[in-house]
Amino acid sequence: MIITLTLNPAVDQTMFLERLATGEVNRVRETQLDPAGKGINASRIAHRLGWPTIAFGVSAGESGVIVQRALDDEGVQHHFVRLAGRTRINVTIVEDATGRATSLYGPGPAVDSQHLAAVEDLVRFWLPSGRVLVLAGSLPPTAPDDTYARYIRLAREHGVTAILDSSGEPLRRGLDAVPSVIKPNVAEAEELLGRALGDVDAVVKGARELAARGIDVVVISMGAEGSVCIQGKRVWRIVPPVVERQSTVGSGDSFVAGLAIALARGDDLVEGLRLGTAAGAATAMSAGTALASVNDVSRLLPDVGIEVIDA
Repeated sequence: MIITLTLNPAVDQTMFLERLATGEVNRVRETQLDPAGKGINASRIAHRLGWPTIAFGVSAGESGVIVQRALDDEGVQHHFVRLAGRTRINVTIVEDATGRATSLYGPGPAVDSQHLAAVEDLVRFWLPSGRVLVLAGSLPPTAPDDTYARYIRLAREHGVTAILDSSGEPLRRGLDAVPSVIKPNVAEAEELLGRALGDVDAVVKGARELAARGIDVVVISMGAEGSVCIQGKRVWRIVPPVVERQSTVGSGDSFVAGLAIALARGDDLVEGLRLGTAAGAATAMSAGTALASVNDVSRLLPDVGIEVIDA
């Protein structure tokens, strides 16, 4: 089973209109509402691809109920700790005329030590049934920066592979606990390393430095240019298939889901890189905040390129 944890989930609302006119009344052509949060998205994709998964997190107010009901409708198993306030709402406005997307991200509700302890108890109970634990996304403003580090150590105690996909201080503190896998994008890796990664060679060098901290697998994503992966002495560049990109929202989460499935199955890492890249590209083809379909993932899978880089 793949277990995911999302401590700062959201409802994503995408609005499509011809052109945004600030300071004026705008008529929306179409609107789209989706449950969101990096771990939640990973569970949704894993479920679509036929792998058992359970999503954990916190939920607040009516917007939190929307997330839970949406997961129920998709058949994704979940357990959320309820708290006061409101699950954050993110709004993305997509302009037909320019293709430009403007995103407004709301704040998450406050969590206290009792809420965090309740979530940890749930995850601790389910870990013996899990093979992979995905720790993803931002933390609520009141959660300690070492929250993910605690779960990484807990996963290690149970022999569960921990994938960390976060940013900023939660990612930095999480590295101290040595997760099995990390997947920063270039900007996040640059922040960790304190320097720019201007080309693929620089990204490979940066990934090697991060792997030297004891991390089994380091993946640095480069958007449409694909990603670089280090596992021990093995180094790859993964080239995604060429698709008509509608939105990159959720592409990284879809990649993590594909990688998690391969790790849970015991496949070679290359198969996870291939599946994750196909899932990410399929999500990029989907408008707004929609995620990949199984048919698109299957169709794109043969078109993923894997290039071995000499160590």
